[in-house]
Amino acid sequence: MMKMLAGGLAVLLVGMADAAHAQRATFYVGGDIAKVTTKVTDKTGIPPIVSGEADTTTLRLKGGAHFLPWFDLELQALFPNEETFSRVATNNTVKSGVFAIFAKPKAAFGPVEAYALVGISTATVEMTGVFSGKKTKSDLAYGVGAQYVFTPNWAASLEFTQYNKQNLETTNFAGGVDIDIKAVSVGVAYTF
Repeated sequence: MMKMLAGGLAVLLVGMADAAHAQRATFYVGGDIAKVTTKVTDKTGIPPIVSGEADTTTLRLKGGAHFLPWFDLELQALFPNEETFSRVATNNTVKSGVFAIFAKPKAAFGPVEAYALVGISTATVEMTGVFSGKKTKSDLAYGVGAQYVFTPNWAASLEFTQYNKQNLETTNFAGGVDIDIKAVSVGVAYTF
């Protein structure tokens, strides 16, 4: 599935690059303050059941290209920040860092642009406590947002993004843990 999605995204990018030859692509960079929630659900069925949520605030960098008036391509990097998700048996922490690439279709309503995000994210999850270790997995990612364009160069945005939602295997415990990483962010972007 991931190979098909990556292949489809590659075909889309080649098509957009060809279309962009007809008009000049512009580039943007930005930064967000993101409230990241990493939900950990113990699926082992073996006590102690160690489940919970880690909420943290961190920085997210983004950059991309405006290929067409209705389409952008965006890269995002969510900086990892460690937080406790459960105190069962010991202090259980999780640290999630994410890199993602998104197709970003959008519609303008005056100075407000509404957009969707569809792409692939790669998350590195590091856990300490009952479950310890570091794993990296890729998954489908999606989101929605809106941005207000103040000037031709500056815009502010509000966004929800679902990055990763999948099971991580654990050593010596069948069932593993489900990891669900999502973020709500506000930020600014500058277009060159």
